[in-house]
Amino acid sequence: MAVCTRHRFIHIYQAILMLALENYYRVPTVDTLAELYTSVNQMDLSCMPQLSRHETTILRFSDDQNMFEERFTQLEGGRRLADTLSRDAERLEALHNPALAELAASASEESAMTSRRGTAPDSGRARGSTRNKDRRFFDTEIVYSGVKLPIRVPMTVYPEEISDFSLIQLLTTFAGALQAPSSKTTHPHLESSGQYTHPIILLMNGLLTQKRVIFLGHGKPAGEVANYVLAAVALGSGGGGVLRGFANRAFPYTNLTNLDTLLSFSGYIAGVTNPAFEEHPEWWDLLCNINTGKITVSPALAVPSGSHAKSQADSLRRSLDSVSLSRNRSFSSREGKPDKWNNLDTEFIQDLMLAIERHYGEVAIRAKVENYVRRFMSLVPLYEFERSGSTLLGDPAHIAASDKPGIDGYSISPGDKESRDHDIAFYQSRIEGFIGTQAYHNAQSDYQSMQSSSFIRGIDIAHMVYCLRNSTNLDVNEVEAIYKRLDEQVVTDDQVTELLASLPQSQGGLQPLAYGFYHPSPSIRLYTVRLFEKIEGNQAGARYVRSTNFFHQCAFSNLRYAFSCS
Repeated sequence: MAVCTRHRFIHIYQAILMLALENYYRVPTVDTLAELYTSVNQMDLSCMPQLSRHETTILRFSDDQNMFEERFTQLEGGRRLADTLSRDAERLEALHNPALAELAASASEESAMTSRRGTAPDSGRARGSTRNKDRRFFDTEIVYSGVKLPIRVPMTVYPEEISDFSLIQLLTTFAGALQAPSSKTTHPHLESSGQYTHPIILLMNGLLTQKRVIFLGHGKPAGEVANYVLAAVALGSGGGGVLRGFANRAFPYTNLTNLDTLLSFSGYIAGVTNPAFEEHPEWWDLLCNINTGKITVSPALAVPSGSHAKSQADSLRRSLDSVSLSRNRSFSSREGKPDKWNNLDTEFIQDLMLAIERHYGEVAIRAKVENYVRRFMSLVPLYEFERSGSTLLGDPAHIAASDKPGIDGYSISPGDKESRDHDIAFYQSRIEGFIGTQAYHNAQSDYQSMQSSSFIRGIDIAHMVYCLRNSTNLDVNEVEAIYKRLDEQVVTDDQVTELLASLPQSQGGLQPLAYGFYHPSPSIRLYTVRLFEKIEGNQAGARYVRSTNFFHQCAFSNLRYAFSCS
């Protein structure tokens, strides 16, 4: 038994499906299914606010569970007002109907007696209904066969996140031991570090270059296999929030009867339990065996002609330089810090596995994957611009300025050209494999729509935040230019919200901007105070300011008073 829905949080229907299945076994009729259909569609979502993409990002990484409390209480207050008006209308109608008037009088008397005894069922709940609620979820209920089922609808779901999967389980399953190198030719799109490519990077490369990926779980429940597929969709899409198109080619569970349909899809991501798939490498490009934790590249996968295939010696050299962490289940260094002198893959895997060892939550792990894919996506337009002089994934003016001193660089790319060129050269094969995929074309259309719908125009917010957070060689003029442009461009509530989305609380919140309070330049301190005043005037921004370090709050208060008196 299953339901079809446009909601991505399909796991909330599990409880009602189990009850409905039990009822259907007892009474296998259409009326049983009709009751399920009616109950599911009567779930009340009228008080659930519709958050924008920026608001979803803010709430997702917020340390404050009451973020956007005002949006919820406004809808809940409107609902209570509507209920009150409805009850008043019923009472007015009862005044003109003797039978209804007598019934209403008896009900009012009973309610008054109950209230005097202090046992009114909704008296306490009405007063405390909005207190201590985690606003990252919307609480509602489904009534089925007289049973009230509590439902918690997640409010922070990204477009490519489906159901309640575990990305941590996917990562730990396939972070296997180092295998002996073989003599086969490495595939340039998949094995970016030669034969020593980490399994997770191998899977990531396969997803980004739209290869056919199968998760085989012989003897495993279909639901468990499906969770690996949904986790892979989130992995390739950057935690569910950077790229689109992976969910459209996902088959959480399939079998041999659907083989023709499966093979008709380019770059499918499928889950199976039949070991016969392993014996037919022509059906897949990557096979991920859940039982053994091994990822196999199909020997039938052809190396693309004209691709940037590096020699075996060069691949081996890069492998030993970058993946010296040796593919064990523990990749963290003794100091707990990744080796910043190696490539992004090494840094990513070390940081990821260290976070898992320290029992970071699912949202934190997905945030690291999102940052990694976003960093890779910042290299793609640079590569295109260098090769052809144009790109649809970025602003050519900002990309051209990346090689010049100043703050007009592009996105979150490294600040110096040497590091950027090194990363582009390392990922050249992956970039070439990514160009032309469905995710690539979706990224182009998403960038164009984002540019047209963005509230902050003319500056790259992500790049400026990156500079303030990571750069140590900015001169006074560059720092002043950043704060000045932010002060000029961030004015309205929508613009403040867009800025806050680039400053998630889980990554320090307003910390990069707060550095301006202590700068020797009076103009920079003034721009910082003015920017914080605008942020404080925003509902979410006020919570950001209150959550900052106590010393930052004191500096803000003192500087605001000083500038107001001058």
